[in-house]
Amino acid sequence: MKKIALILTVWVAFLLVSAYIAPRFIPDTLFIGSRNSFDERLPQWLYDNRMPRWIWMWANLDGNHYLSIARNGYYEFENGFFPLYPLAIRAVANLSGLPFLLSGLLATYISFILFLKLLHNLLRLDFTVQASNRVISWIIVFPAAFYLIAIYNDALYLFLTVGCFYAVRKNKWWLVGFLGGLAALARFPGIAIFPALLVEWWNGKRRIRDLIPVFFIPLSTLSYFIYLHIWEGNWNLFVTSMSVWRQDRLVLPIQTAYRYFKIFTTVSPDSLMYFVALAEFSAVVFAIAVLIRGFRLVRLSYWVYALSYLLIPMSGGTFQGEPRYIIHAFPVILIFSQLMAKNRWRYLVMGVFFALQLVFMAYFSRGYFIS
Repeated sequence: MKKIALILTVWVAFLLVSAYIAPRFIPDTLFIGSRNSFDERLPQWLYDNRMPRWIWMWANLDGNHYLSIARNGYYEFENGFFPLYPLAIRAVANLSGLPFLLSGLLATYISFILFLKLLHNLLRLDFTVQASNRVISWIIVFPAAFYLIAIYNDALYLFLTVGCFYAVRKNKWWLVGFLGGLAALARFPGIAIFPALLVEWWNGKRRIRDLIPVFFIPLSTLSYFIYLHIWEGNWNLFVTSMSVWRQDRLVLPIQTAYRYFKIFTTVSPDSLMYFVALAEFSAVVFAIAVLIRGFRLVRLSYWVYALSYLLIPMSGGTFQGEPRYIIHAFPVILIFSQLMAKNRWRYLVMGVFFALQLVFMAYFSRGYFIS
């Protein structure tokens, strides 16, 4: 674990250096990464001179909304964000007395550490220490990994999801239901845990009563829509909110892929939009290829979870966020780590991944949308 701690320290240092030099090459935007943030409901200390940029830059993009929800409750078009992470930020703020920004970072860091610990424990059930550390290393260098320590729900979701899978491996089914239910309240695609647990239950020839807690997961997802119906007066607000990100339609992934081919043929290759679209499309191709190639390298329940999780956002009409979602679908990284274990180019690939992450981080720190 000392080696992992050293890797994490160096990783964060490189991310901060990338953000530090970004202003020399990348102009500001009007998002929260700018002094001219448009969301006046957020407290002024979030982006004035009293709070250094290397702190408040972690609240860019979705972080803006999570802090706003935690502080003020849901506002127009924010119901697309599931409630658990804002509730966690608010709880930390109330308990610690820290500002919401710092509370969000603290909630993220705690979740991230717990995620790494539980992931290591889960991997050790099937792999050596060296192989387990290798998986964690691949996660850290992955291009979208910096979101794990930003004010995003990624770390919290992964902590709960990996904890859920660890609990099922230990045959603690009520804990499975508790953690899985919370994961489903953190992210809508968390419902993908449900079919994976059904596979685990079936293959393990478990008792019928062990199946009861598994249904906490779809019930948790349903509970958010019940909340929207009772307190907001419209259970469909989630879909309405997702229309802002053009994710309100159910389409086949192949239709989404066709949309990206249109982008590649109509958008200038020199534009940021083209670069982001290429990153998103490449992430999808990468994930599908890895899952096909590594079908027999992981437990079937892991594979079903990863495929289900990735297909849910793909079916919304965009591949937006897929570079992040590959980490959420952690078995993809697990399979890839095994495939690359003896590949002579593995360190070069790691270097390319990390270089891309530094580029993504530089743009993110300036308030640009990087998937």
